[in-house]
Amino acid sequence: MPHPCAARPWPRSLMKHPTQRLLPATVNLNTFEVIARRGSITAAAQDLGLTQSAVSRQLTDLENFVGAALCLRTPTGLALTEAGASYLRRIRYLLDELESASIAVATRSVPDTIIRISVPTTFGTLWAMPRLSQFALAHPAIQLDVVTHVGPISVRDSVLDAAIVHCEGPEPGCVGDMLAPLISWPMAAPALCPQAPLAPERMAGLPLLHLTSAPNAWPAYLRQLGQRIEVPAPGAHYSLLTLSITATEAGLGAALLPEYVAGDALRAGRLVRLHDEPFASPRDYFFISTEERAHSPAIQALRQWLTAATTSDAQA
Repeated sequence: MPHPCAARPWPRSLMKHPTQRLLPATVNLNTFEVIARRGSITAAAQDLGLTQSAVSRQLTDLENFVGAALCLRTPTGLALTEAGASYLRRIRYLLDELESASIAVATRSVPDTIIRISVPTTFGTLWAMPRLSQFALAHPAIQLDVVTHVGPISVRDSVLDAAIVHCEGPEPGCVGDMLAPLISWPMAAPALCPQAPLAPERMAGLPLLHLTSAPNAWPAYLRQLGQRIEVPAPGAHYSLLTLSITATEAGLGAALLPEYVAGDALRAGRLVRLHDEPFASPRDYFFISTEERAHSPAIQALRQWLTAATTSDAQA
């Protein structure tokens, strides 16, 4: 027997007013997320400070709204349906973004004194945070709220004021300043390559370790050295540079690593450079903000600080 919500048509009001958005009540979304996390109506009611009947009613209202069963009762509690699991994956992110946006507005009692900035995980830890910390000490009236990201990010479509992004340039609606290029060298553990440096053809025969966000870096680099290699190249992939360098030091293969990540390991002898020719990524690290926020005095101060730090690095 089909679920009573399954064939529910769209509300007539939406058909009469096509510009009206089909949005469920936020309280019902939050209740559904808690139910899914806790696995029962009873536990969710305790977390939310509501009666079981109120929680059950909010779940039913949401199921009626979307026209699909989101949960099924089982002997051990509640289980998500396929539709419920898919819905949960998407709304969790949206609830987090909505909460972040609300907190950002609510806490910004003094305009332009809080900058919410996102940085790449590894580059942010090793390069950006030391410079952001120095900025915070020099500008105590400006609060930096720092989060991290992995892979592509849209500043325009987020609650961020700014971000340091590894990209080819700012997206439409944003402005950016290039902070640093991504220059890498081929490296490996001494035990894997005791006779380093290596000729390109020997290097191409090593196990190659790849960064998930740059899967074609090795093929591009080896072509740069006159070697042909299949695309995609075989080898393990890692989502973070810190994971890649750990695997490289363990002797699992050769990786293209920038100096800011691998410098200490090189100086300590845990890694060796396999060739003197570097690989320049087609993407650079940019400081990006939206066009609206770019004129904020706080954003301008941070942009000038970071670009000045980049100039000092280049002259050092």
